[in-house]
Amino acid sequence: MTLTNAQIQQFKIDGYLKLPHVLSADKCTQLRELVDHHLAQRIKPFELEANVHYPGAPESESAIGGSTIRRLLMAFQRDPLLANLASHRTTTNAIQQILKCQTLYLNPNHHNCVMTKQPAYSSKTLWHRDTRYWNFDNKYLINAWFALSNEYQENGSLKILPGSHRWEVADNALDDAQFLKLDHADNVERLVTQRMVNLNAGDALLFSAHCFHAAGKNTTEKPKFSAVFTYHDENTSSIKGTHSAKMEEIELDTGS
Repeated sequence: MTLTNAQIQQFKIDGYLKLPHVLSADKCTQLRELVDHHLAQRIKPFELEANVHYPGAPESESAIGGSTIRRLLMAFQRDPLLANLASHRTTTNAIQQILKCQTLYLNPNHHNCVMTKQPAYSSKTLWHRDTRYWNFDNKYLINAWFALSNEYQENGSLKILPGSHRWEVADNALDDAQFLKLDHADNVERLVTQRMVNLNAGDALLFSAHCFHAAGKNTTEKPKFSAVFTYHDENTSSIKGTHSAKMEEIELDTGS
């Protein structure tokens, strides 16, 4: 896939770009069945809703719903189907075009997971930048979010603040966990610009890891699954001694 100049410019301005129909219906079904199996068998590693302490999450693992899995971790290493998804030519080549690079790396320490939102006990994700707790020498990282099922407001689709990857944000506009304070004067005006990013199963969303985004709860009766990976080029490095450098970067064969 070759992005148009307009698509590349849109990413630079808004901080995100939707790529429709990246995965076939059969591939989405195959991936959902794999995720269902790993959830049912509780194949580690995973993170529980109770571990994240987000609004609406169970208070502890022993509370009602406390065993609900939020993320299946280590997706690239978990199964060849997920490793192949992370290396999908359509998305990796698009990211290379945006970054203007020949070599692309996947960071296995961040995202590298299947996000799940279950019909009960799913939590809200407040407005944040992923880079708030990552440790790299610059902010030029791109996330690829693969929708394995339809994503819309009722089941907790992503919301994005367009252009926020270019914002300067005052320290006092963020809380202790680096989420945007909803009542801060700077943020009140900015939050009005938010966009809901609805996705069909098989769509992919590319967005800057420095872009503010959030998501609601799943209020439907069906689970929502999304696979998420993070990429950068040879000009971006994780900082030694931090979690971002815990496992070695994975150089991808992108066929370029």
